[in-house]
Amino acid sequence: MKTRALACAALMSAGLLTACGSSAPERVLAQPPAPAQTGAPLPLDQVKQPLDLTKFDADPCSLLTKDQVAAVVADPPGEVRTFRKTATPIYGCSWTEPLGANATASKPAKSPRTLTELSVSPLRRGDELEPWTETSIQGLPAIIYHQRGSTDDCSVSVQVTDQQMLTFEIIGKDLPHNYWADDRCGGVAKMAEAVIGNLRQN
Repeated sequence: MKTRALACAALMSAGLLTACGSSAPERVLAQPPAPAQTGAPLPLDQVKQPLDLTKFDADPCSLLTKDQVAAVVADPPGEVRTFRKTATPIYGCSWTEPLGANATASKPAKSPRTLTELSVSPLRRGDELEPWTETSIQGLPAIIYHQRGSTDDCSVSVQVTDQQMLTFEIIGKDLPHNYWADDRCGGVAKMAEAVIGNLRQN
C-alpha cells in the first residue's frame, strides 16, 4: 500500500492525475476455499460428540472469522454486516452483503428441531425439500436440501445434540463476490463446517 501511495504521489506531481485512481478492494483469500469435507451418511439421531451450544446462544455472530466470512459470504468481506436473530421461531445470525449473499446460521426453537423431525415434516412428505441428500459434516449427521421450490437456494441441517439441529442457508439472487455462486450447497456445507469447527474449539 505504501509503495502504491508513493507511486500515486509521483504521478500526481507530474500532472498525470488520471493515471492513479482508487483501486477495488483486494480479496482476503489468495485462492478459492477448498470444499467442505463431508462424510458418509449417519443415522439421523446419532450424535457421538454433541456440541456445546453455549457460544452459539451467547454470540452466534462471532462464529465465523474474517477469513471464513470471505470464504462463504463475500470476498472482499468489508461490506458484510451481521444481524443477530433473537426471537422465535429461530435464533442465530445472518451475514449479509448488500445486493449479494445472505448467509444464516440458525437454531430452530420449534419443530422441526431435529433431523428426524425434519425427515417426517409436511414439507418433506410433500416433496418440497428435494433434492435431499443425507451426509455427515464434522462427524455429525447432516442433510443437504432445497427450499422455496428453487435449487438456487440451499440449506444444510446438522444434528449437533440429541435434541437440536443447526440449520445453515445461503440465499440471494446474485452473488457477485461469493465463491459458491454456482454451487450454493457447497457454500452452505463449507459454512456449516466452519461454524461447527469453531464451536468445537470453544
